[in-house]
Parts: sequence; structure tokens; C-alpha cells
Amino acid sequence: MRLFRTKVWSALDIGLLKWCCILVGMIAGAYLSDFTRGHVWAFAIVAVLAGAKPAWSYFRDE
Repeated sequence: MRLFRTKVWSALDIGLLKWCCILVGMIAGAYLSDFTRGHVWAFAIVAVLAGAKPAWSYFRDE
């Protein structure tokens, strides 16, 4: 298993990776917003789930 390799990403994987990054940014912004701070665990769970699919596709041998 190589960590750095050429990979053709599907549109779904790119979209989920972007949403994962957005949600992680919202968690980082929790110090500025009471709403995000109150729901930080929900955002964290969604970020992990959204990031798991692209990671699984990347490391899967085809």
C-alpha cells in the first residue's frame, strides 16, 4: 500500500471530501459561534463519516 499515488477521484469522493473539510472548518470556528459549539459532536460525526468514503476509495486496491 503506497500512501502517495496517482488516483482518479469520482465526483462523489471529491464532493464528500469538500464537505468533510467544510465541517472540520466549522468545528474550528466553534470558538466564534455558539451554535457550532453546541453541536460540535454532530459536526464531528458527520465530518468523520463524510471523510471515510473518500479515504476508503483511496486505499482500496482495485
